[in-house]
Amino acid sequence: MRRLTNWVYLLAVLAINFTLTRPSPVDILFVTAIALTFCAAQVLTRNILILTVLLMAWTGSLYISSLSLTDNPEVTYYIVKITFAVSIAFCSALVAAHWDSADLRRFLQVYILATCIASCLGTVGFLFGIDDLTWDGRAKAFLDDPNMYGAFLIPGVFAAMYMLSLRERPVLYMSALFVVSFGIVLSFSRAAIVACVLWGALYYLVLNRNSLTRAVFYAAVITALIAVAVGIAAVNDPDLGDKIADRTTIAKDYDLGHGGRYSRYALSVPFILANPLGLGLLEIDRYFDEPIHNIWISSFLNYGWLAGFAFTCLILFTVAISWFNYRETRNPLCLTLFFCWASVTSCAFLHEAERWRHLWLFTGLVWGISHVRLRWPAAPERIPRSRGHRGDLAPAQPA
Repeated sequence: MRRLTNWVYLLAVLAINFTLTRPSPVDILFVTAIALTFCAAQVLTRNILILTVLLMAWTGSLYISSLSLTDNPEVTYYIVKITFAVSIAFCSALVAAHWDSADLRRFLQVYILATCIASCLGTVGFLFGIDDLTWDGRAKAFLDDPNMYGAFLIPGVFAAMYMLSLRERPVLYMSALFVVSFGIVLSFSRAAIVACVLWGALYYLVLNRNSLTRAVFYAAVITALIAVAVGIAAVNDPDLGDKIADRTTIAKDYDLGHGGRYSRYALSVPFILANPLGLGLLEIDRYFDEPIHNIWISSFLNYGWLAGFAFTCLILFTVAISWFNYRETRNPLCLTLFFCWASVTSCAFLHEAERWRHLWLFTGLVWGISHVRLRWPAAPERIPRSRGHRGDLAPAQPA
């Protein structure tokens, strides 16, 4: 049953690519995976229980602020949509609680496949001008918008980098790295591109800190290939160069000035202080031309102080858990998972990311994995022993 749960979960990861229908198949698959965990001798750890409390506080605050507004069908739609997205964190934590290094590597391989599929769809849509695969001339594949698409692809870059560090099928994973990176470029998402470059460079240095010379050489080759591919595409599409120049600006007109994206952050403070229960979904449209593109501020503003504090704790505790897992295991998979989560979360601080399934997916994985199952065999004496669970607590094989 546990093996069936894993396969349903991994199939759901692939299905994240397709969100055209509501309810989406991915939502049904994740809910099915949750149901299967209760039939598979599920382990409930302290981290999972704390995560559950924080998720319930966040979503409960959302309901309190917005249920009185459900006469608007769009509000009801967003409540259901966000609820399904948040449930993915709970699902991921339950499933990952039983994973060892091999299971986590398998997840990374599936995620690489999912991002390669999405990147290919977005690239084809961009090159051939397919409306269903683009938005405003930017690649998005079957996801809702280019920003969600770009953030979804970033962990695929880190996963491919990790697999390359193992020197397994280098041609395959180098190709995957190139395909996914090119897809991020065609999303023209400033947040996704900057997050990928900054977090990617840091992860690359950490991952290859013992062989920096060779690492710099490979990085130069990959950068050159991406630059050549973008250059060829720009030559074939005269408008591409203008779009690249337009999207590489740090701040555009709608970011600056009174009522701009950054100005709205400051203007939202009086609303937050005056509404401890939150304004509710879509109510901010009555005051600003655009929503608050920041999931942390949105939690305080739209859903109330409880949601804001719950999300703050979620961020801080996720960082702490990531550090604890790596300190206890010295397993680079823990670092890879942290960088995947951190890169997506940094994008979420510039967008409406409550409905981003991959944000909640990586959050749940960080909280769910057990440092006991990911330990290196080099220090077996540090692994606690239990009479009834010796097999479960055996040290995992090295990545």
